[in-house]
Amino acid sequence: LKRSERAVSIAFNPLQRYIAVGTRDGTVAMWKFVGDYVSDTKEKAKNATAAEDWIALPTVGMASAVVNITWGPGQGVLAAGGEYGCVMLSETILHRHLNEGAAAIQVNSDSVMVETSAGNKSNVGCGINVKGLVVDDMHLVVWNGKEAQCYGIENEDGECTQKSDFPSSARSIALRKDTLFMATDNRLLITNLQGVQRMSVSFTEAEGLPTLLDLNGNFLAVTTDTGTIKLFDVSRKEPKPLGSSGSFVDPMTNESLGVIRAISVNADGTRLSILSDRIHGQLKIRDPDSRLHVYDADRDIVDSYDFKPTGRVPVSAFWDSKEPKLLGCETRLSSGAGSATKSGGEAKEESKDDLVGLIAEPKNPVERVHASASSVPVEIITMFVDADHGIKLQDSFPLEKPMEALVGINVPRLYFVGREGGEDDPGAKSTGVNMPTLASTPTLASTVMRDFVGLEDVETTTKQALLDFSYNLTIGNMDEAYRAVKLIKNVGVWENMANMCVKTKRLDVAEVCLGNMGHARGAAAVREAKKEPEVEAAIAAVAIQLGLLDDAIRLYKECGRYDLLNKLYQGQGEWEKSIEIANNEDRIHLKTTHHQYAKYLESIGDTAGAIRNFERADTYKTEVPRMLFDQQRIDDLEDYIFQGNDTELLKWWAGYCESLGHFEKARRYYSRAGDDLSLVRVACHNREMTTAAEIVKDSQSKSAAYHLARQLEAMGEVQEAISFFSQSGCYNHAIRLSKAYGLDSELMSFALKSRPSSMIDCAQYFEQKGEYEKAVQLYQKGGDQSKALSLCFRVGKEGKHGDAMFDVLQGLAEDIGGEDGDVSSMSAADLERCADFFISNGQHAKAVELLYKKGKKYDYAIDLCNDHKVTITEEMAEGLTPPKTDDAVDQERRNETLKRLAKACKKQGNYHLACKKYTQAGDRLKAMKCLLKSGDTKNIIFYAKQSRNTEIFILSANYLQSLDWHNDSEIMKNIITFYTKAKAFEQLASFYDACSQVEIDEYRDYEKALGALKEASKNIAKATTASATTIAANLQSRIYVLDKFVNARKSMKSDPSTAEQICLGLLNQPGTEVEESIRVGDCYALLIEYYHNAKLYQEAFDLMEQMRDRGIILNPYLEKDMMEDIYVGLGKPLPANFDGKGAGRGSPVGSEDEIDDEIDDEIGEELDESIADSDEEESSRK
Repeated sequence: LKRSERAVSIAFNPLQRYIAVGTRDGTVAMWKFVGDYVSDTKEKAKNATAAEDWIALPTVGMASAVVNITWGPGQGVLAAGGEYGCVMLSETILHRHLNEGAAAIQVNSDSVMVETSAGNKSNVGCGINVKGLVVDDMHLVVWNGKEAQCYGIENEDGECTQKSDFPSSARSIALRKDTLFMATDNRLLITNLQGVQRMSVSFTEAEGLPTLLDLNGNFLAVTTDTGTIKLFDVSRKEPKPLGSSGSFVDPMTNESLGVIRAISVNADGTRLSILSDRIHGQLKIRDPDSRLHVYDADRDIVDSYDFKPTGRVPVSAFWDSKEPKLLGCETRLSSGAGSATKSGGEAKEESKDDLVGLIAEPKNPVERVHASASSVPVEIITMFVDADHGIKLQDSFPLEKPMEALVGINVPRLYFVGREGGEDDPGAKSTGVNMPTLASTPTLASTVMRDFVGLEDVETTTKQALLDFSYNLTIGNMDEAYRAVKLIKNVGVWENMANMCVKTKRLDVAEVCLGNMGHARGAAAVREAKKEPEVEAAIAAVAIQLGLLDDAIRLYKECGRYDLLNKLYQGQGEWEKSIEIANNEDRIHLKTTHHQYAKYLESIGDTAGAIRNFERADTYKTEVPRMLFDQQRIDDLEDYIFQGNDTELLKWWAGYCESLGHFEKARRYYSRAGDDLSLVRVACHNREMTTAAEIVKDSQSKSAAYHLARQLEAMGEVQEAISFFSQSGCYNHAIRLSKAYGLDSELMSFALKSRPSSMIDCAQYFEQKGEYEKAVQLYQKGGDQSKALSLCFRVGKEGKHGDAMFDVLQGLAEDIGGEDGDVSSMSAADLERCADFFISNGQHAKAVELLYKKGKKYDYAIDLCNDHKVTITEEMAEGLTPPKTDDAVDQERRNETLKRLAKACKKQGNYHLACKKYTQAGDRLKAMKCLLKSGDTKNIIFYAKQSRNTEIFILSANYLQSLDWHNDSEIMKNIITFYTKAKAFEQLASFYDACSQVEIDEYRDYEKALGALKEASKNIAKATTASATTIAANLQSRIYVLDKFVNARKSMKSDPSTAEQICLGLLNQPGTEVEESIRVGDCYALLIEYYHNAKLYQEAFDLMEQMRDRGIILNPYLEKDMMEDIYVGLGKPLPANFDGKGAGRGSPVGSEDEIDDEIDDEIGEELDESIADSDEEESSRK
């Protein structure tokens, strides 16, 4: 619609999914819904229809503005009301029907085109709106639901003449010779051609009303509106039912598969193809089913093949008139890419929809916007159907212009509706209610089936053999396929089958076909093709031999073998395509392709093009000179080389000129190419030595210098030859000449620059001449350290060159013992002699390094470290560690060495390194002792946790007690954990005892102190030592005293008299149990404070005197104000030494320090004893 048009009325047809709109301008526009139906309400809300879900149909113009539009009760009837009345717009389905003798195609609402098997055509004007038609070789019958007409077909010219016209309400009609089968009401009427009833077959209410009929040969199929299926044999006078009736239901769920809209029966009446619609919602919207159903009468089961994965729906299906297994099907894109199917009462469905007076159907269906470019609107599929294998696809191909829709199948041809004349105008708009004229005329068209190309007219036996071959090939039964055709002698048949094998990619069958064809070259191609890993590539090779080049190209593209496709294009002479393929897909053969193209251009005389492609192929350096030489175009070749300025070509051309004796030209080209060696060679050839020397000097070319040196040597110029040999880096030649002519002064410098073998050779030369210093130096530089040392020791022992050799030996030893020294060639004896040399000269570190790096003298090296206080570093310690071994003896020896190394590290104070080596030796206890001496608390805790050793746990806990454990909860936690894991309950009880004492002395927290003593008592009860009983008894007595004192403190406010009695009892208790359990001063202080508060100053004063008598200092326990109150209350003067002095168990002064000192002493003594014991054990072992 145009933007200026305004819609005034809208109507929707749910059965066929049409929406119609009328406008004020008198236009009726319609669209058809082709999207997927969504039944779920929530999904509908989420997925509203889009523009691409609707196809716009041609519009209709009316004489006045549209007031109202509505759809009629039937299908395809639209009423449009305007200012001048109402117009009825009806829909017509263009039907078609095929019989062996003739075909009928509906042209418009009231005319039919009939074409006989002889090719004669006739147009029949029926005078009624045709709702269905059926044809055979003698008659044409059309009907509209109220009336039926019968026409006779003349065999000579195909003209049709009306024979009868009778009223009929039949929904569907089938024709066999002079008999009509009509589906009317609840009966199947059987009449003659004049409509006179002969008999009838009634259908029960449960079976439903017959709606669709189809006849193939002697078999008639009937389906009803309830999905009942009946098959009849009509070859006799009365129809004979074939078995019981079937149902259009799912064999698994027994639920209906939908509403049947088209049927087709096969040639032997055993199968019925069915197309159906699914019904959705209360509006009963019809949605075409994407499945093709086949009812099998023998099994009474409906098989289905779903086209939904391919995005297509079947619109028509036809069986072959002779072969009962062969079925043809037309499919279209399910979402608007093809014309949607119409539901109707005709078995052979329409190819397109047409609204009479409304729609001029375009020849090509409207494609959906979202359809992929590779999807074809209409596709024809052939398939085989049997009980054993179900529905098997045999072939498929797109339906292209001018063919539009499938009409039927009659082996070896498929028949279609075609168009003659001009194109349709899909946008045509009618100006009234009359149907617009079609721009082209429909006609019957056909195409040969793939398996019968070139074999259209074979005899019946061969035709059946080919059908059997195709069937067995489809189901994969190769033995039966070969057996079906092995007796055929027709070469054309085998060639056609070979071509078919290319389509089906059956290389094994193609080999058989080529053999029967006598195609020797093709058979050889098959044998060669089997070497290819891709089946497509092998089949493509066969296709080339058969001349199917397009198929070969397609197959090569499918398998990605663009290299072979490149060769194919080259063989065809399509060089542009070949280069394009190589450039885009086959880059590895791009240069080869250009080279072959250049050879081709050379063969046709295109020299310039050949040169360009040789350059692109990077073969121009050899091919262009060859080509131009072959063509005797020497001047053009020189121009090409000069302009190209390619170094290799310039050298080649210079060499060519030199070979002709043109030395000046050769020099120019050698100079331009930068070939200094060739320039020197030409100069030497001409005895221009000065010029050659200048070239070498300017270019600094080693190869040129070497060539000049060889020439000078040949001329006897030894000194200059040696100089140029040295300049070229060929020191072996300089050494050779220096030795030959006794030039020793220069020989040493050349030898030091030469390779090691030359150094050794020169060293031997100097050794023979008695120049030992030079010999030793060269032996060392040449890598023969042993020889250098031996020579030094030998010469030193003989007393020759004493001081000089000592300096040489010292320098040699320093180099060997240095960081980069190489000792790989030294013997063990030489190694020890060098070590002795280092030791004698005070270089102990170097001696140690030399011993363990080369000699593996680990013990000796460790002794040197101990004796001469050589600091052992981390790197040195790793070097002094022997490698691991699986041998038990060697492993024991390794452990002893590690222990010696650890002891050496411990003596040097490197406790961490000693710990590491003791651990490697398996002595974790000594490792922990070393770690304890380091004082590394974090690592001590970590090592103890990792070791899980009782003694280590105890040592670690003892060490941790020496730290500030009271203020560090983590340390206290580890102490308790370690003692617990070690089951050292006596030590743990002692620790809890210490905790109790700290709570009393530092914080006067007797409650916590009591708790700690109880924990100590629990743990000492677990101990099994001899002293555990005594300790437990002591703890119990202390707990008793402490518990009484704690109760006294608690009851001082609530029951002071009881608290007073408890305190006095504790103070008067004989023995030392009280002083060991509590601070006596705290007990006195509790009583004095009570007396002070009770104004009993005398009693308080007496207790203060008792404290002085027992040596307890008053100030830490009593407040000064309280003491003054007591003296004042008694009227006594304060003493001069008011603070008083004394000492006793209860004194808090220095208590914490004394405890810490005591713990430190215990741990220190225990550690020293353990270390001393271990040292004694080691001494005893030694």
